[in-house]
Parts: sequence; structure tokens; C-alpha cells
Amino acid sequence: MMEDSDPPRRHGQLREEAADWFAIMRNPEETEIRRKEFEAWLARGALHRAAYNRIAEAYSIGKRLKYQPEDDALVSGKDSSDDIRQSEPRRPAKKRAVLIVAMLGAVALVAHLAAGSPREDVKHPSLAMDSPPGASDRSGQKLTTAIGEIRSFRLEDGSVVALDTNSLVLVDFDVQQRHLRLLRGRARFTVAHEERPFTVHAGRGTVTARGTIFDVNLLPDNGVVVRLVRGAVDIATDVSGPERAHRAIRLTPGQQVELPNAPTPLAPEIVKAETDDREWPDGLKEYRNVRLGDLFAEANRYADIPLVSETPDIGDVRISGNFRINDSPRLARNLGDVLGLAVISEPNAIALARRCPTPPKENCRPPS
Repeated sequence: MMEDSDPPRRHGQLREEAADWFAIMRNPEETEIRRKEFEAWLARGALHRAAYNRIAEAYSIGKRLKYQPEDDALVSGKDSSDDIRQSEPRRPAKKRAVLIVAMLGAVALVAHLAAGSPREDVKHPSLAMDSPPGASDRSGQKLTTAIGEIRSFRLEDGSVVALDTNSLVLVDFDVQQRHLRLLRGRARFTVAHEERPFTVHAGRGTVTARGTIFDVNLLPDNGVVVRLVRGAVDIATDVSGPERAHRAIRLTPGQQVELPNAPTPLAPEIVKAETDDREWPDGLKEYRNVRLGDLFAEANRYADIPLVSETPDIGDVRISGNFRINDSPRLARNLGDVLGLAVISEPNAIALARRCPTPPKENCRPPS
């Protein structure tokens, strides 16, 4: 197996491999078949993971710029039918070569935008699968992330738990069952198929799955949102009293359900997920016609230095697309480029404004 320390390959080969894998992993049929091969490629070293992350981000940025309207179609007041993503053509899953070419073109575009302006190193969510502390033990494992951190852990059975910012999961495996408890934040569970049941407890709900992928989000009020990405899960509500027996509900991919923190059993409502959160473990999230102020609020969950609007009207500007929300400085630059806004960097905040102040200051990046 080639490591990152091996002699360098021909120029561009690693980038081409990353683009090829990005195309493969966007195809659900091939993802299931080639996942182990993909994870082995990632495990070769940090350069492979960084190349894949750059391809994913470049594709997202390039797609947004390509379909940006010539006029100010993103300004507030536009109807959701003006969503810039609606004009995006569908790509047949089998035409992978076309997607790869588009990806490489997006890489070139981002490189061109960055040319001549040195940029600080930025943090990306690692795709490496870290073993949890005490992974050799049969029980009592604790998985945790700090504020601003997204991290994936591989469990002893081969399952993977991806934790969002400021999250905590307890793991308890034995010979008969696989039990996990989400105590804080959000987690994605990619479950290895085997005979032992795999259950996740959060708030008043319990999710049971075998060989599937699902998200569990523990809300501030201790309510729970469960979203199914692939496979099937059974969800039971923990209740007390004479109505303790509560029939489990089953989700299908793309559906989600919210379980309120209530002692009485309410009939959970199964709905279609409103936003595409499939890529959140990579720090990417899709938004459709979202207010800039709401996008800032989401990004500030990960930020040491928050994003703010210089004036209220900027917070009401609407935008659509995939955004890397766990890197506030980069997000501010990208939004400034797309929306034609100035970026003002202060010690305690990064502000987006219509223009730089007068007289100009070095901490302001003018509209492009």
C-alpha cells in the first residue's frame, strides 16, 4: 500500500484519483459496493484526505458560481422559485467522466480565484476514522467533540460514528447487544451489519437499526430529531404509565421524525427532510433560499470568531447552495465573492458589508 511518504507520483495524479472517488461516492449504487475500497484509499495518509476534501469543496464552490444569476437575484424579496439551484441540470449517475471533468474544472477555478493572495491554512473535518479511547474495552467508551470540531470514530464492530460540534456519545457493547446513548449534540451512525441489534437512545426516543445510516440530533429542549439516510430504522418513544407500550414507527430514506420531550405519548409525525444534510460530516450543508442571517447562526455554532451582518438588510439577503459552515473565515470570503460584499475582519467578529469603510482599512476585503 502506498503511503503519503512514498515518492511523488506524476503531477495531478492524486487530484485525479480524488475527483474519481468523489464522483463514485456521489452515486448511491456504487457507494455501497466500493465503500471499503474508498476507505482504504483515504487511509493511505493525510494527503489523500486533503485532496478529497479540496475536490468536494471546489465542486461546491464551482457549482454555486456557475449558476449564479448575472443580476442581483439573490437579494431578499425574491420568491423561492428564483432558487439558483433549480436551473442546475441533472447528471445521469453513469456519466461519471463528465462529473470528473467538472470537478477538475472547479479546482482550476478556485486556484485562479486564490492566485496572488496568500491564504492562511484552514481546518477541515478529518475523514480519518479515529479509534475511541479505550476501544479495546467492551463497554464504557466515550466519544466527544469540542466546539467547532467534526470527527469520525470507528467502533470495534466496524460501525462509524460521526459527531458534530460539541457532541457526546456513550458506547456500551457486549456479546448480545450494541447500545449507544447520545447525551449532547448530533451524530451520524453508519452501522455495520451483524446479528447483534444496534440501538441508539437519545432523549425519550430509541432508534434500532441493522446495516443502515441515520442521523440523531438532540435538541436544546431535549427533543430528538431522527433522519434516515439509507436503509431502515425502527423508532420507539419512551413513555411511562399505562400507555408505556408504544408501537415503533419505521422511516424510509429521506424521511425524518421529531420526538418531543413530553411525558405523554404523542403520535410522531413523519415528514420529508427539508434540507439536504447528507454531507454534514464533511462540514458541508445544502441550503435553499436561506436568509444570510440564518446561515450565519448555523456557522457560528462552529466558530471562535462569529459572522455578523454590518447592517440588518444584509442579514435578509437570501442565497442557495452548498456551504462549508465550519470554517467561518473561508465562508465569509466565499459569500463575499458570490454576493459582491465586503468582508471586514475584527478581533471579535467577521462582518459582511456593502462596502469598506472610509477611509479604507487593511482589515477590509472590498467587494469583488
